[in-house]
Amino acid sequence: MACHELIEGHLQALARSLPASVVEELRDGLIESYEDQLERLGDAEAAAHAAIADFGDADTVTAAFVRASPGRGIAVRLLLAGPVVGLSWAAALIAGHWWTWPISPPLRLAVGLVLGLAVLMLIVAVRERHHYRTVRLAALAGATGVAVLDTTLLATVVMLPAGPSVLLVPALAASVARVLLVVRAVPEMISDP
Repeated sequence: MACHELIEGHLQALARSLPASVVEELRDGLIESYEDQLERLGDAEAAAHAAIADFGDADTVTAAFVRASPGRGIAVRLLLAGPVVGLSWAAALIAGHWWTWPISPPLRLAVGLVLGLAVLMLIVAVRERHHYRTVRLAALAGATGVAVLDTTLLATVVMLPAGPSVLLVPALAASVARVLLVVRAVPEMISDP
């Protein structure tokens, strides 16, 4: 059965913000709703309006998918863990007199830039409400940045002769946990349409 132009327009609006595979699934449900309404109401225009009203406007549907996206979920978890991990590292580095470590200022600046960009990307992933792809890409970039930063911190501590510190254990554990979280989440974000 040919579909109504309002239904097609609604699907096109969804296609601007959601992956094609998601829109195809939504297409089936929306067309089924339209056909049910057409059978019930007998008027194509009224059936299209009723189906769209039942289904939800494009912004509402898109926002629901964006909220449930794997990228947004990992971004939220990483942002919530960030202050705890950061404070653990701050305590460990201060106790280990990090300012005396033989690390060049450009490398320190690079670590700060990676941290800032990763946090910015994670914030974009959490705050974006209307573009699924933006959430996915921002979360992927932010999570990758966090994993690179944690791996760099872990490698630096292993390579430099830092004195033993009780405060280093929670920082190391937090970074390892965060890297594992990212490693588990990245394949889902990459395979997510």
